[in-house]
Amino acid sequence: MAETTYTSVVWTAGDTITEAKLDNMVANDRAVDAMAQGIELVERADPSTPASNKVHVYAKDKAGIPTIYAINDAGTVYELSEVTPAYVFTIAGTITTGTSLTPLLVVTKPLTITKAYADIKTGPTGAALIIDLNKNGTSIWNATQANRVQIAAAATSGTQTSFDTTALVEGDLLVPDIDQIGSTIAGADLTIILKTK
Repeated sequence: MAETTYTSVVWTAGDTITEAKLDNMVANDRAVDAMAQGIELVERADPSTPASNKVHVYAKDKAGIPTIYAINDAGTVYELSEVTPAYVFTIAGTITTGTSLTPLLVVTKPLTITKAYADIKTGPTGAALIIDLNKNGTSIWNATQANRVQIAAAATSGTQTSFDTTALVEGDLLVPDIDQIGSTIAGADLTIILKTK
C-alpha cells in the first residue's frame, strides 16, 4: 500500500466543498482520535517481506492475545509488544567449581528459554569449562548433563540451544553452577547469558 500524507484543511469564505477536502477532514479527525485513543491494529497473518530499508508493523494473535510484531526487509519477524529479558550472570576473577555462585535472578513473567551463552576473558586450558544453570535448584539440563553449556579448552566462548527444561514462570529463581574448570588454567572473568522469548 502506498504511503498517503494528509494535509490540514483550512476553510475560507466562499470555499467549495470538495472530495479532497472532505477526505482530509476525515483523515485529520482520525489522527486526532489516534492521538487521544492510540492506533488500532486488526490482527492478521504475517505480511510479506517488505522492500529494502522498510519494516512492516502489524498485530497478530499470540495465545489468544493481540500482539504487535514487525517484519524487516530480511523477512525476520519479531515481537514489539514487550521487552523479553535476557538473564545475565557474571563471575569475576579466577573461576572455581561450586554451586549457586552468583546472586539469584528472579523471573518476572512466563518465558521460554531459547539459548545459553558463555564468554570468558581468560579461556580455560587443559579441559573445558562446564557451566550448569539451575531453575529453583534443579538443572535445566537435569536429564541430559552432556548438553550443559561449555567453553572448550583454549576457547573463550560457547553456546547451547538444547535444554531439558525451557519453561519459566513468574517467581522462578535462576543461578549458575560451575561443574568443571580448566585443568591447567581454570579460566577467569566469566559472563553467562540465558536468552528467552
